[in-house]
Amino acid sequence: MAFFIVFLALLITIVLNCVFAKKIKNKTYRVCMGLLNVAFSLAFVILIVVVGTIKKNLSSYIDLGIKQIEMRVDEIYPGALEKQMSTEEVKKLLESSLERKEVDGLESLAANIIKSKIQNFTSSTLKTIKALERDVDKLSIKDALISIKELSVNSVEPWFRVLEILIVVLYVILIVASALLSLYFSNDKDTNNKGVVFGEEADKTFIGMENK
Repeated sequence: MAFFIVFLALLITIVLNCVFAKKIKNKTYRVCMGLLNVAFSLAFVILIVVVGTIKKNLSSYIDLGIKQIEMRVDEIYPGALEKQMSTEEVKKLLESSLERKEVDGLESLAANIIKSKIQNFTSSTLKTIKALERDVDKLSIKDALISIKELSVNSVEPWFRVLEILIVVLYVILIVASALLSLYFSNDKDTNNKGVVFGEEADKTFIGMENK
């Protein structure tokens, strides 16, 4: 996926520079547009890769957090993972297992996501029981953790998808704007270089006076 994104951005940059920016007669404008196209594509690739990396790592941290909760629950109440309990008992036990020191970075974010899902666990009990095809308000810690893991991952993924879409849309807007701007500069005669005048025109121009 990363290779495809890099290849696509590189192809778009080549098209913008070789098809559009190349037509600009003013060298300064042409170079500036070329550098802008490179900067746009580079920023696009970096942002997409960063978002993808955070998404992947956050999901891994959620998995790790769930495993740590399982270990913590087993330490507090051996055998509780498979024991059938009420949802309130499950909720209290899971909340107590998250009472640990604060951490920074993605691990802290993943822990907060898991904790919010545990705190809202009672409200999603009916859905969980229905998914497990249960008729009574009883389930095990292991069943609850499977449900909470799915809730945690599902609550995060849409936001990353929205962010990725926004980045792509912004990149497309910049591409179109760059192409239109290049076409404008290539058709604007005022952007042609107006450097030193040579030949017969130079002889007709007096010092300190503009050639009419």
